[in-house]
Amino acid sequence: MYEPNSILNIPEGKTRTYFGISDENLPRRGKKSIIISSHPRIFIMTDVPGELTDEEILLRAEEIRKSQEAKKAEELKKAEEIRLAEEAKKAEELRKAEEIRKAEEAKKAEELRKAEELVQAEKERKAREAKSHEGEEKKPKKSHKGLKIFGIVLLLLIIFAGVVLISADVSISGGTDKSYGYDTNYNVWIPLDKELNIGGYKVIALSPSSGNVMMISLGGVTYPLQVNSVTYVPDQIATLTIFWGKVTVMKIQYEVALTYLGNTNNNEAAFRMLISSDRQLPEFIISLFLSSSGVKVQSV
Repeated sequence: MYEPNSILNIPEGKTRTYFGISDENLPRRGKKSIIISSHPRIFIMTDVPGELTDEEILLRAEEIRKSQEAKKAEELKKAEEIRLAEEAKKAEELRKAEEIRKAEEAKKAEELRKAEELVQAEKERKAREAKSHEGEEKKPKKSHKGLKIFGIVLLLLIIFAGVVLISADVSISGGTDKSYGYDTNYNVWIPLDKELNIGGYKVIALSPSSGNVMMISLGGVTYPLQVNSVTYVPDQIATLTIFWGKVTVMKIQYEVALTYLGNTNNNEAAFRMLISSDRQLPEFIISLFLSSSGVKVQSV
């Protein structure tokens, strides 16, 4: 039971709520007292300093509501700006993707066009080839009579040269003493202890039976050999014939000087051969003549 005419003071530190707003957020002007009588009446004391009036509380609450609404509106505005920025970004990405797609389609179209051009060019080339082949088939074939004649002539020349080569022979006979205007040098290797028939001229290189003395037999005459010693073959006349001696090609008079160089590991006597002749000697004739007699020869 409340005592009549008792006054309840709201202690400091306690809060009240108006329209969902705590009065601790409201500025204080002073304390407010409530007088409760024995009758069911409430008296609001407005003269207590430090407190807000109801109108001020309502006004303050309205200001706070408007501030919150403004804050929400600002947040909504920012959210809308973010949404619009994201939509613009997506639109830009879609635009770029569309540009890439169009570029790829244009590239494929260009490749297809080039491929069609290649196919068309190939068709035209084949058509030209077919047309040229048709023209060639219509042309009369050229006669190969001239080519056949040339082949026959060439074959006859080869056969003739072979016969001349096989039938060629050189015969050697004694000559007279005379001066010579042509000199030709060769390196020759004569097998040891083997009789060679050079155009009817007998040549034997005799290995030493004792000591270091070498001997050489030229036309039945034996000469001792020492390294760097020179042996002279008397003047000779070489007659070159073909067709087994039926046709004389040339006659050459010559003199030979053999300089002994020593023996090789292949049982050969090495000589430097100087041929002095009255006319120029074809090299292939000398090489053929000596080689066919079993003498290795090399021009110098």
